[in-house]
Amino acid sequence: MPPSSSRSLSRAPLRFRAARALLRLLFGTVFRVRVDGLERLPPGPYVLASNHLSWADPFLLLGWLPASPRVHFLGRRAAIYNRWWKRWMLRFMGGIIPVDSGEIRHLSVAVRGVLQHGGVAAIFPEGAVGTVEGELQPLRRGVAHFAGDSSVPVATIGIAGTRELWRGKPIVLRVGATVQPAGSLSGDMAAIESALRAALPPYPAGQETRRPWPWLTTLLR
Repeated sequence: MPPSSSRSLSRAPLRFRAARALLRLLFGTVFRVRVDGLERLPPGPYVLASNHLSWADPFLLLGWLPASPRVHFLGRRAAIYNRWWKRWMLRFMGGIIPVDSGEIRHLSVAVRGVLQHGGVAAIFPEGAVGTVEGELQPLRRGVAHFAGDSSVPVATIGIAGTRELWRGKPIVLRVGATVQPAGSLSGDMAAIESALRAALPPYPAGQETRRPWPWLTTLLR
């Protein structure tokens, strides 16, 4: 959920740190996760832009990005509240900004609140799950709008390896360039798209012959 007016998001609470440690243990046991370039992340607050290939992406970002500042994901309300266990998990971990059609003003206020309290607003600007590794779909302009509205930078992260999942699958998260908003929506979007494309890690397709537990691909769809 978005923060209250008095809650700082520059430090993660103990409950979130414990849940994050469990998340890292589970995902680190099932997959081979590598993260490159964490030192390139700005100190916060900032908007985080990433490509999106799978249900696993937000969990990987929550587990392998620094615990502080707190990351809040924009997510469609119909998708994140449609199962009882999702509602339970989100109440436990927090970090969600629900998105409904036609609630642009409310969404802008919620994102601004996260950033003003020192947090990170994470967005998958493609607006849909990608179907091909290594390719970027057209980006929606909200990512540049939110960054410019709060005068914060946009950090870019490319994800490779999550379109299809199995036990032992190599997954790479690569932090790309940080984009400082320059006041032009079209110019900022072009810079964000360029940085995000450059951040996409190479994907070595076809090198795996054994694929145990292929049902992981559709586990939480």
